Amino acid sequence: MERLQGVSQARLISSGYGLWMVWSGSFNNAVGHTLRDHGLVQLVEDPCQSLWLSFTPEVFRAMAKLQIWARLNPLPLFCQVFPVTALVGYDMSLSASVPREIARQQAGVAEDLEVLLHPKLAEAVRGIHGLSLGQAVSMQGLANLGWTPLVADQGLDYSSPTNWYGVIRPLGRLGEREAIAGWRAFFSEVQGVFQRLNIKYLADDAKGFVIFPLESYRQVRQYCVELATLLAELKATQRAYWPCVFAVTEQRGMSFSMDLPHRMGLDWNRLTPDFLHMRYRDGFSLYDAFKVNEVNYGGEQESLDSWCNVTRRQADGQGGQGAIEMPLPRRWLAGAGKECFYCGLKNHTSAQCPSRTMPAFRAQNWVALGRANLSDMALGFKALDEAGDSDKFLGKIGSLLSAQSMEADLVRAVFSIGTPYQPGLLPVLPRVKAREWPLDPEQLNPEEPWPLAEAHFALLSGELDKSKELLRAVCAKSGRSFEAACLEGFVSLEADDHHMAQFYWQEAGRLAETNIQQCYVLFLQARLREVVGEYREALGLYRQVLMGSPKWLEPTYREGVCMVKMGFTGQSLDIFADLVNREPMFFNRILVDLETDRGRVHVLAGLWEPWLEAQVKAKNIGIKVTSLLKELPQWFEEDHAFRKPAQAHLERMDALANTENYVAFREVVRGMDGFTVEMQKQIDEEIKRIKERVGTYAQRLREVQYEAGWFPFPKLLRDFNRDFNHCVQRINWIMTQSLRTADNFRTARRHVPEIEDHLQSLSKRLVSLRIVRDSTLFAMLMGKNFVWIEVVGLALALLTIPVLLYYSTKIASNWVIDGILAQKWAFQKGLIFLVTLFALGLASLLSVLTFEKKKRHLFEADADRRAGQRKATAKPSAKQQAGRAEGKPKDAGEAASKQGGAQSKNAKQKGDGSKSAKPAPKPGAKRSGGK
Repeated sequence: MERLQGVSQARLISSGYGLWMVWSGSFNNAVGHTLRDHGLVQLVEDPCQSLWLSFTPEVFRAMAKLQIWARLNPLPLFCQVFPVTALVGYDMSLSASVPREIARQQAGVAEDLEVLLHPKLAEAVRGIHGLSLGQAVSMQGLANLGWTPLVADQGLDYSSPTNWYGVIRPLGRLGEREAIAGWRAFFSEVQGVFQRLNIKYLADDAKGFVIFPLESYRQVRQYCVELATLLAELKATQRAYWPCVFAVTEQRGMSFSMDLPHRMGLDWNRLTPDFLHMRYRDGFSLYDAFKVNEVNYGGEQESLDSWCNVTRRQADGQGGQGAIEMPLPRRWLAGAGKECFYCGLKNHTSAQCPSRTMPAFRAQNWVALGRANLSDMALGFKALDEAGDSDKFLGKIGSLLSAQSMEADLVRAVFSIGTPYQPGLLPVLPRVKAREWPLDPEQLNPEEPWPLAEAHFALLSGELDKSKELLRAVCAKSGRSFEAACLEGFVSLEADDHHMAQFYWQEAGRLAETNIQQCYVLFLQARLREVVGEYREALGLYRQVLMGSPKWLEPTYREGVCMVKMGFTGQSLDIFADLVNREPMFFNRILVDLETDRGRVHVLAGLWEPWLEAQVKAKNIGIKVTSLLKELPQWFEEDHAFRKPAQAHLERMDALANTENYVAFREVVRGMDGFTVEMQKQIDEEIKRIKERVGTYAQRLREVQYEAGWFPFPKLLRDFNRDFNHCVQRINWIMTQSLRTADNFRTARRHVPEIEDHLQSLSKRLVSLRIVRDSTLFAMLMGKNFVWIEVVGLALALLTIPVLLYYSTKIASNWVIDGILAQKWAFQKGLIFLVTLFALGLASLLSVLTFEKKKRHLFEADADRRAGQRKATAKPSAKQQAGRAEGKPKDAGEAASKQGGAQSKNAKQKGDGSKSAKPAPKPGAKRSGGK
């Protein structure tokens, strides 16, 4: 009992019979075949015991048959039959509930077959002729309830009296040549199954039914297995396949005649093709070999007599085709009325449909549904299934259309499927600028007064007579128009006059002036043919719409839905697969479309492969997104322009990757398609910018070094040297490290502003250095001029004064000469002072006039010498050539060292006393490379 599958919430509960068997050694397969031939289902099996379930008293006939067989063949087997409660979960899992005192029993293996029955089963046994009960017995380990042994009459036949009828109905119009040929080829294959199973059948070619009796559980099982195998083979090879619907039902007194299909209580136009339909009771008797599927056939209450369909289980180790689990609200599909033109449901009329008042454009509804998990959608549909009768349904749906919940999103999506043929789109048509469908709400003309607005509002309000009067008034005033004919068609439609609706829409087609209008009325007519069941005519009209607007996907989708309604689900799968590939939104649309109920199992199975493929891709990309979310902060700082939008994008992709929705999966794949390339592009561009900026900084550093190299007092440049060496170290690190790793990349980005700050500091200090340098150079130039002018002046004075004194002695009474001779030492001092003063003034004047020219000449000469030295250097090494080929700037420290050494050598070669010789700096040294 502990190994039974748990059912937390049961959808079906029924009384039944449990069979507990205990044996030793290997299990006799003949016993299992006998039990299955009487409709028993094995729930649990251990090496020496098993638990079986029966929905009918056939378990007693099976036990009687084993007793008769055991009289001739030794059968050490202990069997105990007791009442149980059968439980069917919402996932169609089968389990059972057993009283606690029975579940705690223990029993040994009997020497021969021993069958004990619960005392509550006495009445059921007495109802079977030939069976009786013995005296109550008690055994150690069993519940003390008064178990009685089963006694079977040896002379009776205990075969099952239950019989069934099987029905096959081909799809399509059997009057058409293609349908006749396809059905005949397929039925010839089915006849082979009938011959192998010795089944007699009766066929009616006019009505398209084949009926045949099935005489036992074994024959029902064999027929289902043979037919499922045949269908799988024919569909795989595309040989002689034709879609048909199949049903099996108990005879229950029904006669074997051609009116049998009409007495079975089935709507044959709603059965899923290629599936075996039967009652739940019969379907679960095949539980070990077939999977039981729900049929949304309507009805208020399900029971074991409700209809289901079964599909063949895959063998152990054989990978089967999966299917998406999305059960629709079963009670929504109930109803015996006509299909609603706007939504396809049968539990209300077109005039009552909640979708009539919805806006024209509803893309946001599908966007919201694309963000939901499939499990949440399934739970939402389950909650919506609580709406029962039409009044409750319409009231609840009306409140949900404006609510915010998963159920509300599902409701809006379901009623958005029919947007193109709902009246909310009609007022938009006069504003359309495009020539073809689909319409873009952003490309409409500005809204203007619409003459039919009041009539349209009256239609939406349900006032059909008032809408007609307003329409006639507008037409009498301004003439018949395309919109008026369309609106009058909607009025006739909601008045349940489909013939007049088609007439007005045909008139609108004659009044149509644009391709948009022509396609619109053709679409309305096609939908009208669809809801009345004329699918062939609807397909033709949809294809005409597609010819006029080839980019519009709606006609193609309606073609697929019509194929499903006709039962040709295989053809619809190709259409749906193409639509899903072109527009992922159609995946969710197919999931929630209530009109695909007939072939829903096929359709969901067909969607499994694209779903699984998209899920695997999204999972792999999700792992990559998680990795990128961790890497992004390592590459880019918070202030980087790329980080914030990239972070938001990755977080959105991560949320979508963890959303179990096909639209989300496809959006993740599309959203991350170019993100990695864009991120790498940003990194490459950033590295390029870093290299360019660092190259510029290196050049600026060389200029600073060159300027500082002329400073005459190097010992005063301690702070300057520290900043300079810091820049050299950072530039060398950036140029020598690989920036393709996140740590180096971020470190380089941090170093760049540091280098710039230190360069700015160096530039500010360089202003002071230039002032001192130019002042020193000016003083030296002026001193040089002063010295030679002073020397020349003194020399001239020494030569001129004696000559003047010599000639002045010949002049009598020359008081000037006498004064000079009398004060000759004072005169000499004054003369020297005057000459010095004159030399100083003239030197200053000459220095001012020639300073810039000489300074420029001095620096240009040094630059020419440095250029000559670079040209005379040896051929670069292979490593240097490779570095230059990659466009890497020369190492700033190396360049600074060479330039500093050249400047020191130049200062030595000048020998004019304007520079002091300075040693060449080394990269990373404490002194600046610019000295």
